[in-house]
Amino acid sequence: MAVYAMRRILLVVPTLFALSVLLFVVIRVLPPDDAIELQLDERARGDAQVKASLMQYFGLHQPLWRQYTDWAGGLLRGDLGISLNSRRPIRDELASRIPVSFELSLIGLFVTWVVSFPLGVLSAVYQDRLPDYLLCTSAYLLDAIPSFVIATLVITYLAVYFTWAPPVKFTYLWDDPIGYLKIMLLPILIIGIGAAGNLVRFTRTFLLEVLRQDYVRSARAKGLSERTVLRRHALRNLALPFVTVIGATIPTLLTSSVIIERLFNLPGMGRYLVTAVSQLDYPVIQSTTMLFAVLILTSQLITDLSYTWLDPRVSYK
Repeated sequence: MAVYAMRRILLVVPTLFALSVLLFVVIRVLPPDDAIELQLDERARGDAQVKASLMQYFGLHQPLWRQYTDWAGGLLRGDLGISLNSRRPIRDELASRIPVSFELSLIGLFVTWVVSFPLGVLSAVYQDRLPDYLLCTSAYLLDAIPSFVIATLVITYLAVYFTWAPPVKFTYLWDDPIGYLKIMLLPILIIGIGAAGNLVRFTRTFLLEVLRQDYVRSARAKGLSERTVLRRHALRNLALPFVTVIGATIPTLLTSSVIIERLFNLPGMGRYLVTAVSQLDYPVIQSTTMLFAVLILTSQLITDLSYTWLDPRVSYK
């Protein structure tokens, strides 16, 4: 187990390196606009001296390879750079945004699990009957409609019929717990329920496959009740594939939160990244994207390593 974990961790290093090089080249070479000129007003854009001073201040006057090594070295030291737009350290700006995105994604993941697991089990138990048809239809419907479309429809409906709109000012949990719940409850539910459709179908499929196994038939032949068979034999063997799908869902939740934060005016990492893209803020785009990549790779690593804990029969040799 330890050897496998070390191999997986070491594999993350070249993956992040390749991603950082690709990201740096794409962001610095392909955009048609000049990031420095976007930070200047119309009168200053024609002043070559002002532009040169800003490029030197942000280190953009150096060769690309030197800019990359400075940026990558800063990442390894925990220095994410300085935003071109706000002139503030990116690490300070992310300090209050990371908790918002984490809460949105992690609580949304919990909602996804709470909704999808029992409904998937219920759909499998009532296979080819009315509850199964209703749940499968709802799951396909949720899977076909992206979360941001659901969020747009909900916001429009609430605005038209209840004159409600997302709060302009965000309230943190430690400042006003009630106000925080009023702001975060709806986007969390939308993210969680929006990702539940796929997991309902997978849970149903995996459970039906388990219920057809020989050991389940043997348990039934011994006279055990259906509830006992389901609880002691079927659900125990459902944990491994369910965790696999949950791990694959985390990147989707992170990307969904980018748009949800924008729609609900939440000061998270996603909204920060979208704003940086519109302003061509190179350091923010690079550092935030790398942070998302680290989170996704870490979640996949934890998912792989959790297999032996859930099922001792799994061995990494």
